Amino acid sequence: MRALFLALLLTIAAYAAGPQDGVKEAAEGWTQGAVKQDAGALKRYLAEDLQYAHAGGQLQNKEEYIRAVTTGPARYESFTFSDWKVVSYGKAAVLTAFVDVKLVGRDSFRVRTLQVYVENNGQWQMAAHQSTRLNR
Repeated sequence: MRALFLALLLTIAAYAAGPQDGVKEAAEGWTQGAVKQDAGALKRYLAEDLQYAHAGGQLQNKEEYIRAVTTGPARYESFTFSDWKVVSYGKAAVLTAFVDVKLVGRDSFRVRTLQVYVENNGQWQMAAHQSTRLNR
């Protein structure tokens, strides 16, 4: 009986957290992977069929994005999210936010981002990314 009660509590806790927490974890995971040039983290948090559209219009798939971010000197210093909003649709979710992007050796800039996440085997992964650079 005690084990059943514990299992019920764990299920309730997991449900209460909702997909928003998993999506935010994935968003923070891939940005940290990009900053640290960590291909393993990027592979974990990016879906196999990723379509990544940069603010400048360049489109990359998962392999191209990981290669560009992990090859050569570091490109990103930090990503700072604000005004997060996550709306879930079952095993898919849409994240919108402002992101302050700091490139190494350059001034930071702000983008408005729209990202689509999918749940694959309990892991949230980014499947699509689009950002628009904003003037401050």
